[in-house]
Amino acid sequence: MFINEYVMDRRRYDKWATPKFWKLPIFYVYLVIFIAGVFGWIYFDRVDVPARWQTIGAFLTFVAVYRGVFFNWMHADKTFRLTRANYFNGKDWTCKVIVGEKNISLYINGKINNKVEWDEIIRFEEAKSYFKLTTDERNEGVMIDKSSFIEGDPDSFRQWMLDKHPEIGYGSVAPPLNK
Repeated sequence: MFINEYVMDRRRYDKWATPKFWKLPIFYVYLVIFIAGVFGWIYFDRVDVPARWQTIGAFLTFVAVYRGVFFNWMHADKTFRLTRANYFNGKDWTCKVIVGEKNISLYINGKINNKVEWDEIIRFEEAKSYFKLTTDERNEGVMIDKSSFIEGDPDSFRQWMLDKHPEIGYGSVAPPLNK
């Protein structure tokens, strides 16, 4: 029915796995911590207090920047590098998704990796550059790149999914991951 094939490289993995940090709800908590840290750092520098208070302000500032901005990206980068090193000899890997009437077959580097039955799919999500067929875990799913269809196209796939599988809920991915 539909065949989608793409090379999983760092850029694609980053697009699919790393949320836009400014769209995460926790970002505003880290923003408040950042503002408090900068204010404390400057304030404690101006008044006559021990240097450890300035250090607390600097620490809060750096923690907020690290956790609020860089942490998700660094975690995705580490996961990608370890996966590539442990399973694919340090090289990017080819993913092929064949969407059929009975199931979805996943191939990695030409070898069958998994078959997902339609009753396992609970949500059909759409982003700007990909589709995600989410399984029961709500974290895992079948990813289909919109620009990498070998057979079919994104519009006909979306329409086919809505017509053939109305029991699967349709919606967009979470705003931080809509890339």
